Amino acid sequence: MSAHFLVLTDFTPDADRALEYADALAVPMGASIVLLHIRRESLLDPDAFTGKIQHMSEGEVAAALAQRAATVQVPIEVESTVEGITEGVREAVARHRSALVILGKPETEDTPDELVASTSLKLLRATQVPLLVVPIGTTATMPPARITLAADGQAFRLAEPVIVSVQKLLQRLQPALTVVHVAEPEENDDPGIALATVLHSGLGTEFPAINTCGVRHRTPSRGILQAGHETQADLLVLVARRRSFLGQLFNRSVSAQVILHSELPVLLLPATE
Repeated sequence: MSAHFLVLTDFTPDADRALEYADALAVPMGASIVLLHIRRESLLDPDAFTGKIQHMSEGEVAAALAQRAATVQVPIEVESTVEGITEGVREAVARHRSALVILGKPETEDTPDELVASTSLKLLRATQVPLLVVPIGTTATMPPARITLAADGQAFRLAEPVIVSVQKLLQRLQPALTVVHVAEPEENDDPGIALATVLHSGLGTEFPAINTCGVRHRTPSRGILQAGHETQADLLVLVARRRSFLGQLFNRSVSAQVILHSELPVLLLPATE
């Protein structure tokens, strides 16, 4: 049985970019796509606060979905929901047993941090499946040839389906994989412990070779972005701990700050502890 990717769309350019990325990723993964229309005001849309949103009729929605479905190379289903983003995505993930949720991120310099962060929080909390955020302006290679995974050296645990999904991604894509550890300037930036926690979690255990990278920076999120540049990454992978995406301060977390400011696609893996 092939994997299903759930791609969210509100027919904006950032959503179209996410669909393009999902298609490029689905081909080598042997995955199919479910394209789910979500009302624009439910996504990361600053227009929701300005009254500029244009509401579409059912016929216009159907036509827009069909137009986008015609552009992909893999099997695709299209759906539309009148529910809010949390319930709509949770229901679709459960029904299709989606391995990955993908959404686009618009230019967010003028968008409140809380809006960007809270959307990611809601999706991680609702689905407990990996979430891929694709910035509209990314020029990263599709599918990724170089993946950088950030680890802080603290043990973490992932649900078995998450491990299986990531292992399959690594096996199919065979990217250059780097584990990066960001340390304070006065601390040891040896990434060996971080690599050990990654392997202990079950990630990368079947991967032939894993590179490591140590970076010194006082701000972890900026250190991760710096590491992405230094390793020439096409995709950043972060582990989102439960205390981050279940708490009320997610917008201040490292994961949220990376999502806000990364020019690379970011894959969030929800940890169980």
